[in-house]
Amino acid sequence: MDLDLTKTSLWISIFIGAAIAAAASAGFQKYGSDEGSTINIKGVVRDAILGGIFIAMAWTLVPDSMTSITESVATTVATATAPAVASTNNEVDLQVGPARF
Repeated sequence: MDLDLTKTSLWISIFIGAAIAAAASAGFQKYGSDEGSTINIKGVVRDAILGGIFIAMAWTLVPDSMTSITESVATTVATATAPAVASTNNEVDLQVGPARF
């Protein structure tokens, strides 16, 4: 099996996996330890790299499942954000000059 590195869904899912692992690591360091609220940046970066590696391994081992998972998540995000994007008003009220109190 050959992994297609030109798929944008591959790279997006690797980035999201790395971000989730980094956020979990930072959260556990901030709220899970008794030492206080210090966050070890090296540990967060290390965990982000490992999260990306684990997602890349999943793409290598089960590419069909990862494709369907990525497509279902993209569909869910698109349907969830469609009402928010549709309800935004394109008109901007811009006031120039000093504030009048």
